[in-house]
Amino acid sequence: MIAYTKPTTKTQEDAITSVQVAVEAEGFKVLNALDIGNILHSKGLDREPIVILEICHANSAYTLLANNIDLGLFLPCKINIYRQNGQTLISALDPHFITKLIPTDSQVETLVEEISSAIYRIVDNAV
Repeated sequence: MIAYTKPTTKTQEDAITSVQVAVEAEGFKVLNALDIGNILHSKGLDREPIVILEICHANSAYTLLANNIDLGLFLPCKINIYRQNGQTLISALDPHFITKLIPTDSQVETLVEEISSAIYRIVDNAV
């Protein structure tokens, strides 16, 4: 599984706010919010709205980068809040996916398990 995705009955704006609250509750920080839908619209490309929140847990990022600098290619973690076929969805990259692409040791695998659990809770608590 590459992504952990849940539908919500919330509007996209309310879902974004809920994700931001859930991110903070898990000790992560929202670094950036990219309104990809508006960026594409400004280029004459229409699609349903999508906002990508880039989130980070500094201590975890430090440990991952110290173990293998290539893990930085997957940082910061991203959570997509988007509309598709009239429904709002919240989707996060499943951190387990990373360990299938880059060799890691048991310390990183344990940390990835902790990060995955936190990201699942963020999505679950935001829906």
